[in-house]
Amino acid sequence: MKKGILITSFLLTSLFGATAHASELKKSCVKDNPIVAGETDPTLLGIFAQVCDKKNSSNKNAYLVQAAQQFQKIGRNLKALQLVNQLNTQGFNHSSLTDVKFLASVAIANQAVNQIRNQEVRYLNEESYAAVTKLTDVVKNARPLSVIDVKEEPPARQYVPKTVKQKQPAKTKNTKSNTTTTKTTTTTKSPASNSGNTGGGRVSPFGGL
Repeated sequence: MKKGILITSFLLTSLFGATAHASELKKSCVKDNPIVAGETDPTLLGIFAQVCDKKNSSNKNAYLVQAAQQFQKIGRNLKALQLVNQLNTQGFNHSSLTDVKFLASVAIANQAVNQIRNQEVRYLNEESYAAVTKLTDVVKNARPLSVIDVKEEPPARQYVPKTVKQKQPAKTKNTKSNTTTTKTTTTTKSPASNSGNTGGGRVSPFGGL
């Protein structure tokens, strides 16, 4: 029973706080900043109350940066991008706005991928996958120093002076004279055979007649 009362009190307190911030946000402020229309987040409404305060006219853009960050935190990513683009168009640029743009875009991309896989039950096409691969490579090159593996540098080599060795006299090699002998070969010719004999040296039996 007590637990239920505590929870109810907490909800009423939160609702009262949001209503209080909403009541502080004048209609003229919502008219000048239509992007906040319909929002009930107490922190966001409090930021826009500071934006509309004339005392903060010199710091208006700083409060709008906080508003963009809060839009991104509560999941209003499209409104966060809208506010970032509005400030960039006015010539106001800051690293915080770049971070908001990146985080909001990643959140929108994740929502789209979940819709493709869970609701539409399909895969990315080649064009979408190529864009994701390119983004992954860029993000990998932009990793913070805290997650980059720091390689240990090899120890410096110590200089050791080299000892100069005395050269020994070169040894003389005995040269052997190469003698070449020429051999003469004689060929003996057999006496010429009788040209009158034919048939390979056979004698005719009629030669004596």
